[in-house]
Amino acid sequence: MDRKIVLIGQDRIGKIRVSALLEQCELTNLEYFHFSSIYKAKSALLEDEPCLVFLHVNERDKITGYLDYMRENHPHVPIILITRADYRIPQTLMERGFHYVIHPSHVDRISFMQVIPAAIEQKRVENELQTRDVILQAVNYAAEVFLSKLDWESYINEVLERLGSATGSDRVYIYKSEIRQEIGLVSVLQAEWTTTGVQLLKDFPEARGNEYQASGFRRWLEVLKKGEIICGSVQDLPPEEQAYLLKMDVQSLVVVPIFTDQLLWGFIGYEQCSYERKWSSVEVEVLKTAAKIIGAAIARQDAEIRLTHLATHDYLTNLPNRMLLEDRFALAVARAERRGKKFGIVAIDLDKFKNINDTNGHPFGDKVLVEVAWRLSEVVRSSDTCARVGGDEFTVLAEEINNKKDLLRVMEKLTRSLEPEISIDGKQVNVTASMGASIYPNHGTELEQLMKAADIALYQVKDAYSGCKIFIDEQYSLLKE
Repeated sequence: MDRKIVLIGQDRIGKIRVSALLEQCELTNLEYFHFSSIYKAKSALLEDEPCLVFLHVNERDKITGYLDYMRENHPHVPIILITRADYRIPQTLMERGFHYVIHPSHVDRISFMQVIPAAIEQKRVENELQTRDVILQAVNYAAEVFLSKLDWESYINEVLERLGSATGSDRVYIYKSEIRQEIGLVSVLQAEWTTTGVQLLKDFPEARGNEYQASGFRRWLEVLKKGEIICGSVQDLPPEEQAYLLKMDVQSLVVVPIFTDQLLWGFIGYEQCSYERKWSSVEVEVLKTAAKIIGAAIARQDAEIRLTHLATHDYLTNLPNRMLLEDRFALAVARAERRGKKFGIVAIDLDKFKNINDTNGHPFGDKVLVEVAWRLSEVVRSSDTCARVGGDEFTVLAEEINNKKDLLRVMEKLTRSLEPEISIDGKQVNVTASMGASIYPNHGTELEQLMKAADIALYQVKDAYSGCKIFIDEQYSLLKE
């Protein structure tokens, strides 16, 4: 806010000039301006908002009109009223928005020296508290979204818009830290919001993803890792950082780190592009709180995602487990019915896998299972599901199967994937598998029916030591045993 005091209304109280008294106050770096009416002061007020306004008005309708204008257009400016109007309760006027009400007989240099700093400081505190409350409302909304929505990315633009509007920022964005093998740790733009007329960061190629170790950002990484913020005018930053930020029209900024489980997840930034802004300590503290809430919410969501993954995937191979296979089966049934298609269930059992464990030990056998899982999952289509359902037992759900030939081709691909020798810890082993299959809806409409049919075909080829076989339609009686 500028260091300008504006007097609106009458300048004289008898022989005393109010403007002259103001100038005699000699308060540091303050300038004084006089306008006879609010209408003549409007352009000056809009051009450069003052730190204080004096209204010297006696007519009640003018007092009300001037106050309404100031509250609507300059709500952050403190107002002192000088008036002879017969208000029995000055407190009523102060409740309406005036910080002090002074009778003309009490106007002198000493009273001005007291009320001017007091009014400016009081309004400053009021503005900071009001700003804090507005920001906290936006932060609470952000916390609600992050804590209650697993798909918080769908709401992130609205969250950033609320934070941007609440803080009066021109641009708000979130960057996430990622490790890239070739260049190390980088910050990648996740989401952003800008006010009208401000260019998006994604329109600047260099702002989409930044290498922390690149010139100008090494310092940022060190600062953010310590949990500290980067705040202030761009002109006060090191030259290499200025050059980068000025390209994006940034005048001042606040960058706050986001931590999850004590690790630097990324950061959230607030930028002012239209003018240099000084962020108050109250605003900065609330923005830190916002980053902490966002970090805690992201950590909680990450934990929920990990728990969900653990509940639906095999701990060793990371393949879908029986629970997820059942979910995928239900979806496959719905798609098959809708499209008039069939799908297959392939049961896979590794041949003589016990010998591998007995000869080389279970840790070696686990590594073989991981390699087998990777090979099987690599040859199935992205629309199919390869699951581990037992120690050395796997199941493949192959969608859009038209006939037995299609299903045999799937089993042949799975068989070929296991043909190359597996080399682990300097040892080489050969792994083969027996496979049996069934077709939906020919051999059943429930997963248990189809898996039992596939197992029957599997053990028929298992007796012959290895191979592939599809359940024979004439064996329906076996499904009922």
